[in-house]
Amino acid sequence: MQNPFEIIASRLSTIEALLIDIKHQPPATASPLVAPLPIFSKKQVMEMTGWPPGTLNQKIAEMPEGVVIKGRSRRKCFDREKFLEWLKTPA
Repeated sequence: MQNPFEIIASRLSTIEALLIDIKHQPPATASPLVAPLPIFSKKQVMEMTGWPPGTLNQKIAEMPEGVVIKGRSRRKCFDREKFLEWLKTPA
């Protein structure tokens, strides 16, 4: 029967060797083809447009169907593509 401390020491050295291998691997980079999320949050829209909350709520009432995504919660999200298209249209 082996000494239990020898077993622990051998396992520890194996783990250390694996960690060193992982440390010296090149970092995994994100794919450059990652598409942005297809939605904007209310906060993102306010930051992008500079509109205060009252103005944004007024604009939401004017937006065509499909631009604002309403779920069960009161939280409002915006379809990115449709919102940017709506934003480009003249008033």
